[in-house]
Amino acid sequence: MKTLYLHIGTQKTGTTSIQGFCKDNGQVLESKGYCYPIFPYTYPRVSNDRNAHFLMRRILDADGNRMTEKEKRIYQEGMNTIQDLFLKYDNVILSDEHIWQTTFRERPDFWEQIKQEGENYGFQVKIIVYLRRQDEFIGSLWNQVVKTAIRPERCQQTFDEYIDKLPGISQLDYYQKLESISNVLGMENVIVRVFEKSRFYCGSIYADFLKTINLDLTEEFKILQKVKNLGLAGNTHEIKRILNSLPELKDKKKNNFLRDILLDFSEISKQEYPSAPFSPEETAKFLDKYKESNERVLKEYLHEDGTFLFHQNIADTPKWQKDNPYMTDDLIRFVGMCTIHLMDEITHLREEQKKLKEAQNKQHQWLTSISNQMKHPIRTLFRRIFKKN
Repeated sequence: MKTLYLHIGTQKTGTTSIQGFCKDNGQVLESKGYCYPIFPYTYPRVSNDRNAHFLMRRILDADGNRMTEKEKRIYQEGMNTIQDLFLKYDNVILSDEHIWQTTFRERPDFWEQIKQEGENYGFQVKIIVYLRRQDEFIGSLWNQVVKTAIRPERCQQTFDEYIDKLPGISQLDYYQKLESISNVLGMENVIVRVFEKSRFYCGSIYADFLKTINLDLTEEFKILQKVKNLGLAGNTHEIKRILNSLPELKDKKKNNFLRDILLDFSEISKQEYPSAPFSPEETAKFLDKYKESNERVLKEYLHEDGTFLFHQNIADTPKWQKDNPYMTDDLIRFVGMCTIHLMDEITHLREEQKKLKEAQNKQHQWLTSISNQMKHPIRTLFRRIFKKN
């Protein structure tokens, strides 16, 4: 039967790497009867690798008003394309990491809708989802929010504030969320994988993902881009969190400039001041809330018993403290790196200016020569004749 594989994240589980891998190996996948289509729709801050984004993206006009008719039109165009693709391929793969969250409040009817699409067009829907241990997931997600500063209402929050106002859309009760999908599509159509290298098939997330769609990672597949979504560590996340209060950081270029500088010495800060969002005691308490849920996921979705869904290691790393003695050093590094980046940019601009002046001088000399030849055509002609002789 024709199959639509819908990879729904979650966030911070290597989704970007999987999407890039599928896009880069599009021809190999097609030779095996699979298609990873790239649609012509574009959205701010969203790569077209995220080819399932059209399924639920809200579109706003210049005044911030929702354009529901345009959303419906794009959705239908996309589904028509998928229907056409099934005439040629047995399998179509779509991926977007925000489906996990968006289907909580904004689109609770999505699963019924996608099921109906399958019944209308004659394909089955299989969901692929990667799960990460809750404390690691939420810590990484907060780090990403601070780093990117896309969401002004949350990017200035400390980790404790973020946890205190944790939105339900994060869906950390994995079993409850999976049940909401299974109740519509059937448990047999929900493929659950654990985002831990020790749990990956053959130790590779690419091999693991291919296995979920009944393929093997052979030499035909190429890993062209090794995406590593680096996080801020040590004191760099706190520096960025404070910087996020500046109105100027609404400008993407300015935000990226400061973010990249912090990332340049993030590893140094981490080595000097290894710390974590949670204390070991807080980690244990936080995970205990999801113990029963995780056990049910392990038993009912992975069909394993007597083990744990996630690794049980809790690092003896202290919780980050604002008054730590390494903040001054990191602030000095930040100022120094800003200065170095600006010096490099000035040097680059001077080199470009020099090249432009040299090109301008050559053009000026050429125009002068042409002008002289036009003023004295007879003399120029005789010079060329005598030069040949």
